[in-house]
Amino acid sequence: MKLEAKAFLLVVVVAAFMFLGSYFTMVVPLSDPTLNDPGKDAKPYTALELQGRQTYISEGCVYCHTQQVRSLLEETQRYGMGEEETFKRFGIRALIQAPPSQPGEYVFDKPHLLGTRRTGPDLGRVGGKYDNTWHLNHLRDPRSTSPGSIMPSYTWLFTKAGQPTPDAIALVAYLQKLGSNIKWREEGVAQYKMLHPELQQAPPVVAQTAKEVAP
Repeated sequence: MKLEAKAFLLVVVVAAFMFLGSYFTMVVPLSDPTLNDPGKDAKPYTALELQGRQTYISEGCVYCHTQQVRSLLEETQRYGMGEEETFKRFGIRALIQAPPSQPGEYVFDKPHLLGTRRTGPDLGRVGGKYDNTWHLNHLRDPRSTSPGSIMPSYTWLFTKAGQPTPDAIALVAYLQKLGSNIKWREEGVAQYKMLHPELQQAPPVVAQTAKEVAP
């Protein structure tokens, strides 16, 4: 009560706490040199992926999609692997949560495309979830793969004969890159098998990989 009666002193105290809070939650973490270290599986973009990244920016995809999975249970579950995907890839039925985004994933991103709105789903873990044909169909006609989608049809990324242009092929290559800087699927399955030793006796299953798109 005594402090509240002294307006100037109250402002100073509040400002001091705001400064300390900002310093220890923003400045100190950003000064950590390891933030600029690539993750163990992080690889630079190829020329095709960089071209696709520019297409992603020029087409405004960043306005409707984020590229960051927050450390919330509903996000790690939603953007992880469902039982069907896990079975097709690894031969087991399990729900594998997607790990939250990590600093080492973004060291090759200039500028960062974390995004601020989710009119569409997050794309931080979309790489490898679908094959290239699915992505091309989704770009040409989003409702054909995602009923009820409000995403516009990017018909100009295809020729009159319906073939993907170089920009479309590059964009798909970029989308397949997202989330690949950490081997979260393989590590998640390995951890699941450690918790279920009976699966170690199961015959190996060759993981399915995304199909290549011919230019």
